[in-house]
Amino acid sequence: MEPENHCRGALSLPLPWEDHAHPPYVLKRQWRAAEFEARMDHLTPNDASPVEQPGSRKRRRATTKAPQARSLPTLIAPDVEAEALLRSTLDALSAHIAVLDEAGTIIAVNQAWRAFAHASGYADANHGVGMNYLAVCEAAAAVSKDASRTAGALRDIMAGDRSEFRMEYPCRSPQGPRWFQLRVTRPDQAQTRRIVIAHEDITEVKRTQEELTRLSGRLMHLQDEERRAIARELHDTTAQNLLAITLNATRLHEGLRDAGEPARRVLVETLELAEQSLQEVRTLSYLLHPPLLDDVGLTAALSWLSRGFSERSGIQVDISIENSGEPLPRPTATALYRVAQEALSNVHRHSGSKRARLALYRTKDMVQLDVVDGGTGLGSLVEAGREEARQIGVGISGMRLRLEQLGGRLDIRSGPSGTHVSAKVPIPLAGADQPL
Repeated sequence: MEPENHCRGALSLPLPWEDHAHPPYVLKRQWRAAEFEARMDHLTPNDASPVEQPGSRKRRRATTKAPQARSLPTLIAPDVEAEALLRSTLDALSAHIAVLDEAGTIIAVNQAWRAFAHASGYADANHGVGMNYLAVCEAAAAVSKDASRTAGALRDIMAGDRSEFRMEYPCRSPQGPRWFQLRVTRPDQAQTRRIVIAHEDITEVKRTQEELTRLSGRLMHLQDEERRAIARELHDTTAQNLLAITLNATRLHEGLRDAGEPARRVLVETLELAEQSLQEVRTLSYLLHPPLLDDVGLTAALSWLSRGFSERSGIQVDISIENSGEPLPRPTATALYRVAQEALSNVHRHSGSKRARLALYRTKDMVQLDVVDGGTGLGSLVEAGREEARQIGVGISGMRLRLEQLGGRLDIRSGPSGTHVSAKVPIPLAGADQPL
């Protein structure tokens, strides 16, 4: 029998792998580990079974006196049965919870676990109690990375090398595709080792995050389109009007050679102001959206950006572009250009470096942009809690979001010797988007 089929048929319970039809969850409430462990020390696989054994209630009442003598006499009222309180507490939680012994065997489950096992078609009256959770995960490890990770974490927790493990993963459930979070914990206060497995449905959280990501990406796209429109308007209209004013002022200056010195001085100042305004409008238009990005491509736009940045800031920028290849799709080129803009802006405002390096590399299926400086790094700003740290955080979030929209990622390494910003974006297949 194949491992996947074995796991699928053996236990329709909350288990951590994608191909299993089990929704998992995480504990919503934090109960005191000492109280919980004191109760679980007196549970055995037979006690944990939903089937009541003759005389078991009497035995449990006798054994609940032990934790009171062990330093927990005030946690429960004298007339409250400890195990009944524990069962009602576990059953009140929405998380699917199982308690394992030191060997990884399930010794108790809550109502949410039992309800899901029933909905998934698992017919055993014990709902998995008595089965070894670790063994089931290990059996599926060959076909599931999530099961393999969970098995490894369980072994570490059982050996005492770690006390907690968390993991988010997708899987199929009776309600369809869902997202779940697994949490494995082992309280340290009890003499007898117990491990708590909790699975919680986080599908709504994931859907909200995905919707927020889509909305943010849409807003960024609209922002880029608006920048492109404003830049075009400034270039085609405002800049042309200022150019006409400059030409008229020049002709007027040349035609009034016999005018007095005060009039000629006013004309000269007017001409200088018009030329300055024309240059500022052109610069603003290019910063909003350089025509080179649409007309020539990312390579020319980055070269223009680096030269202009050096002239305005006094920071020398060494640029290196290797294997530029075919033009990139417009979304990719725009995202990398904006990352370069933000990274160079951070160099000027925060690093204190007088030199930076901008490099663009391209392989068959990936393009990478690096911006490196020799400044003080980002750590000093974050530790000081200054307003600059908040501004950098917003800028980094914007860069990362732009890249994630394209399946890329942003890596930042910062230290006392400088900061290295690296943006990597996969190149889509030919015809997937309009090239620049």
